[in-house]
Amino acid sequence: MGETRAALQMLRKIEGKLINTNVVMHNTIIDSLCKDKLVLDAYGLYSEMIAKKIYPDVVTFSSLIYGFCIVGQFKDAFRLFHEMVLKNINRDVYTFNILVDALCKEGDVKVAKNLLAVMMKEGVIPDVVTYNSIMDGYCLVNEVNKAKHVFNIISQMGVAPDAHTYSIMINGFCKIKMVDEALSLFDEMRRRGIAPNTVTYNSLIDGLCKSGRIPYAWELVDTMHNNGQPADIFTYNSLIDALCKNHHIDQGIQPDMYTYNILIDGLCKGGRLKNAQDIFQDLLIKGYSLHTQ
Repeated sequence: MGETRAALQMLRKIEGKLINTNVVMHNTIIDSLCKDKLVLDAYGLYSEMIAKKIYPDVVTFSSLIYGFCIVGQFKDAFRLFHEMVLKNINRDVYTFNILVDALCKEGDVKVAKNLLAVMMKEGVIPDVVTYNSIMDGYCLVNEVNKAKHVFNIISQMGVAPDAHTYSIMINGFCKIKMVDEALSLFDEMRRRGIAPNTVTYNSLIDGLCKSGRIPYAWELVDTMHNNGQPADIFTYNSLIDALCKNHHIDQGIQPDMYTYNILIDGLCKGGRLKNAQDIFQDLLIKGYSLHTQ
């Protein structure tokens, strides 16, 4: 945020000097202000552009629309969206995606789909980001079957699913306890050569833990580590629920010491010392040989 303010001050200094400010300079600062949620400052700079006859372009408007969306001012975002038409500025896929994603995150998939129709009517081709937002929106309102329908048809439309697409669907199925469907998609993802990311693994690990399939969750933790995907606090929280909820490690579940080391190390780094201590004590009670290597 401090760097954005400094850039804005520099713009003020060079204005009126020999150097003429242009749309690119303004766009850079407007974009940064919007990402810092300083949307009123960004809009003020946009107003100055108009006054100085520096004409905004699609980048200017897209940044402002994004800024208003992330602070929840959708009315202002749509006002700017419609203003683009009045100024004969073509709205591109990035502009549409900003609004589609924001609407879906609010659970307003119906309006997002209407926007998708407008998008195609204007000849703007939706991409995987567009459809990911729609699928995520459906999953957020527990309409996972509708999300799966979108997932099934995008390949027919020439849109290749990516890691985020699969992660959305896997998470959606896990949330409604359809873990087998999630595992099937996970296998399909790997067959297609798409590498799962930390979000993908976390969704599956959480789903497996909550459905009582702890051994498979442990296998995924090892696979995750072997594939170079770092576990994070969400991974650890799922495992904590599985291991510490009743203050015991289920019999018959025998993850190796290396896996426990990963878990305890992660808990300590995340400030969850009590949970780390609980696991450590459980291991002692169970007769594990604890030693440093």
